[in-house]
Amino acid sequence: MKSKQLLLCAGVLSLCATNLAAQPAFPGRPVTLVVPFGPGGTSDIMARFLQQPLSEVLGQPVVIDNKAGAGGAIGMSALARAPADGYTIGLSVIGPEMLQPNLKKTGYTPDSFDHLCGTYDVPLMMMVRPEVPFKTLADVLAQAKAQPGKLAYGSSGTGTVLHLSMAMLLDKAGAEGLHVPYKSSGEMVTGLLGQQIGLFNETPAISTQYKLRGLAVFSDKRLAAYPEVPTAAESGLPLQASVWGGLIAPRGLPAPIRQKLEAACHKAAHSDAYRQQADKVNTPLVYRDGKAYEAFVKAEQVRYSGLIQSLGLDEKQ
Repeated sequence: MKSKQLLLCAGVLSLCATNLAAQPAFPGRPVTLVVPFGPGGTSDIMARFLQQPLSEVLGQPVVIDNKAGAGGAIGMSALARAPADGYTIGLSVIGPEMLQPNLKKTGYTPDSFDHLCGTYDVPLMMMVRPEVPFKTLADVLAQAKAQPGKLAYGSSGTGTVLHLSMAMLLDKAGAEGLHVPYKSSGEMVTGLLGQQIGLFNETPAISTQYKLRGLAVFSDKRLAAYPEVPTAAESGLPLQASVWGGLIAPRGLPAPIRQKLEAACHKAAHSDAYRQQADKVNTPLVYRDGKAYEAFVKAEQVRYSGLIQSLGLDEKQ
């Protein structure tokens, strides 16, 4: 009887070993990269900069899948529901991953994802039309205090980082402004040029593209590409706000697959191909490994959640 049991156990072990050996090394087929916005925007551009070098490192095609809608929440929801097998990853962006779940019920939170790497973090800049009399951030805040609620500033939508960064600034300064939300950054720029609003916060590349004048950058130091623009801290308000992103996957990746994806992201993001393209659009590499990126996102979540509640924007209540 014992000999039969031993033979059975040996047979099971042999079968298991055969099955394990038959499994192809990851990745054995193309990997899908979900982008929670449509083609052509900053998120899509940054994902496509990573696409080719990441494909080369993994040895399989990386296919971009744009899933736009609901401020990025549709794409993020689809990513959260995907199998945690490494074959579906996504581009993490501040709005869809962290702000949307703070604003409303999305069915996911940052805890729904494994964070693989952070690849960019671009400080916002306050900008105006060249002919506007404002010369400094102090000038802007002086008017906001002198005429409460009359300083019109734009954003790409209520609850976006463009909106919240200005709301934080005015709150810290003890001033009031008039928020004018638009459906997109493109419409917001049109509103500024048409003098419907006086200013807005956006990534510095917008300043260059539309020949706008920067007043302050929300960073701890001046930007190398815009050395003439002072930081908000130089005006006495040490506020930091940025648009950041990186790669994530559905929560629960097997450890070997997660390690391989993290290593691949590190190598792809540090490649000459990625860095050269990112530098051209003034979005240089700011790298965080998976652990550091997850900690960063959670810290941002805490920082913005209080502001969202104080502004009465939390629709979950």
